[in-house]
Amino acid sequence: MAALLRRMKRSLAYAWAAPTTCVGLTAGALTLATGGRVQYRLGTLEFHGGFSTWLATRNGFAAMTLGHAIIGRDADSLDYCREHEQAHVRQVERWGVAFIPAYLLASLWAWKQGKHYYFDNWFERDARRACGELY
Repeated sequence: MAALLRRMKRSLAYAWAAPTTCVGLTAGALTLATGGRVQYRLGTLEFHGGFSTWLATRNGFAAMTLGHAIIGRDADSLDYCREHEQAHVRQVERWGVAFIPAYLLASLWAWKQGKHYYFDNWFERDARRACGELY
């Protein structure tokens, strides 16, 4: 019975995060269509190469979580960032469809207060705290 409840809880988490994951899967499809690769790790699909490399390089990030899909510059970046990105996966599972707007509002809030839009974003601070990064 406990195993069934765990599976049901995981299924609900995936469903709740599905709108954000769809954005990630779109980026993942573009990655695969442009020669990139995918790997399954810790309940997520991690994409790298092709479109993901272009997007990450253009926007200055190593990896980015979009639901249960993570896009990264390359396989090493995904390995390095995995714990941090998994913290974002848990955030998406809590926030569901509201995650992307809430994340953007948190960046705006930090910026309006004269802080850094990324480093002082509540979601980034929470992810750093969750995986033991210093901030």
